[in-house]
Amino acid sequence: MNMLYNKITSITDQPILDTKSDLLEAEKYANALSSFILESGTPLTIGMQGEWGTGKTSLMYMIKEKLDSFAEEENYAIATSWVNTWEYSMFKGVDQTTPAVLKGMLEKLKESCGDNWTLTDDVENKIKKVGSFLGNVANQIVSSQTGVDVKNAAGVSSDNILADIAEIKADIKDVITDLINDEKNPYKRVVFFIDDLDRINPVDAVEVLESLKNIFDINDCIFILAIDYDVVVKGLEEKFGKKTDENEREFRSFFDKIIQVPFSMPTGAYNIENFLDKKLKELGINIDEDILPKYVKVVSNTVGFNPRSLKRYLNTFSLLRKISEISDDGTNDKNDDFVLFNLIGIQVSFPRVFRLFNQFPKFLEWNEVVAAKFELGSLSELKKQSEQFNEQADEDWERVLFGLAQKDSYLKANWTRTAMLLDDLRNHFKKKEDLYRKIDGAMEFASMTSVDDAIESKTNKKFTFTVSNFDTYELWEEQRRKEDDNITPEMITIHKSIHDYIKSDYPEINIKLRKHGAALFHKNGKKVGNLNVFSKYGVTINLLRTEENGYRFPNISHEVKNMRNDTKGCEYYTIININSLDEEIKSCFKMSYEVRDKKLNLLKRSHPNVNEILGITDK
Repeated sequence: MNMLYNKITSITDQPILDTKSDLLEAEKYANALSSFILESGTPLTIGMQGEWGTGKTSLMYMIKEKLDSFAEEENYAIATSWVNTWEYSMFKGVDQTTPAVLKGMLEKLKESCGDNWTLTDDVENKIKKVGSFLGNVANQIVSSQTGVDVKNAAGVSSDNILADIAEIKADIKDVITDLINDEKNPYKRVVFFIDDLDRINPVDAVEVLESLKNIFDINDCIFILAIDYDVVVKGLEEKFGKKTDENEREFRSFFDKIIQVPFSMPTGAYNIENFLDKKLKELGINIDEDILPKYVKVVSNTVGFNPRSLKRYLNTFSLLRKISEISDDGTNDKNDDFVLFNLIGIQVSFPRVFRLFNQFPKFLEWNEVVAAKFELGSLSELKKQSEQFNEQADEDWERVLFGLAQKDSYLKANWTRTAMLLDDLRNHFKKKEDLYRKIDGAMEFASMTSVDDAIESKTNKKFTFTVSNFDTYELWEEQRRKEDDNITPEMITIHKSIHDYIKSDYPEINIKLRKHGAALFHKNGKKVGNLNVFSKYGVTINLLRTEENGYRFPNISHEVKNMRNDTKGCEYYTIININSLDEEIKSCFKMSYEVRDKKLNLLKRSHPNVNEILGITDK
């Protein structure tokens, strides 16, 4: 495994800067849009429409990369100016934001062109004049709010503001024309990237849009705006009132007046499976190819394909997995990951269902009692209601879920997605008991990242995450005697023998003893092995998970004879005799170190001569 995977525990919420980082396979849209920009008439405004986190900034960066590469090949350069509007809105009022953004657009253009733009004195003066004008507009607002007379401040007449704006627009046009006509550079048009309009106050965003239309509506200019239509709607409510069926056309007309080419982010066409697979691997989580589509389906039925929401989802999953690993007694497997992943999706997207789930995790047994507790009506009534809506609520648990959905408008529209989640969870297991056991384990952690303040969403005591770790054998033994009499004296002797041996011969290994006969072995803060003592089966020990395999699997697994034939996915194993356990354990430790230090090839448990190769004889 790549060592980098062992160090990354979260995914940063940053846009990608080039097509090499495109895991969603959105490059084809960047190709089409950049080609359209090169061939279109001007002036033109393209609206990259999508809710927050859908990848608008990333797509804009890829478009910019395409335009830059085309310029290098064809000697047909595109001058660009990139403005993050939220940077110009911080600590500013609505009337200050717009002048600051417009001024920033010219400053970024000048900065981007650099030495390629030979600025004449006349152009320099006009750029300064425009900047001064726009700066003074903002200053007037601040001054007027404090009672200062600014009627003629900085040569800007408030009585003739429209004439002043017309003059400034002419100056901006002259500046752009000079840039395009300059024979010393290859620039043929200017593309302004206006980003983060959905991060600023909606009223500010609308004013920026109007100003762009009125002041920067100039030939040879193309504007690419990252915008969310819902933000525009909120910003226009002061002018049109709340949007209704009657006035919706006014909102749409404003948007259409500003945006000549709307482009909705194609989230439904993103390659989420590729994105999910790569990001999980970055987190050190490897999902089998045949299981990965199930994870994609969970995402589809919960947070959807918004990249920002998905990153947040994966970070939550990574954190809870880390917490789960701390308490791992060697019984965790990949089914635990899938159940936890599923429950996180329910918690994030359907908190009302998660509250119900938290109180009654055996969801296949939801019945009249559960329906009555949540005042959902009888199951027979719910069956009739579902049939009226032509919904498929065939089982009792589905009818309870349907009834719950009627209390929440979002859940009502999406209850079939939650039913699919739970149905897929059921079908993932052959036995209902295994399903419930894995849910019990996952629910220990799933509520830890909940932001739902309803008391029902808090972790039930039944699933409270309590790990009883003891630093000394004596403390463990004292607690064990109070709580568990099923561990035989022979098992206790074995446990103590192993503990003493590790402490004396391998001091670099840190031991945490757990009640009910388990011990966890850590090295440099990483779990490297575990010991279980069972009254029914005897002893199992998995030792020295190594850095080379990301601490994911033990190198050696020992089991007593007649135990169940289950090595929990370990790459190495052998069977040892209970009467000579102590010596065999020592041999196992030494061999584990040798395997790690010499980086020997992994042995599969199907290997016919595994014991011979390991040098341990079945006695």
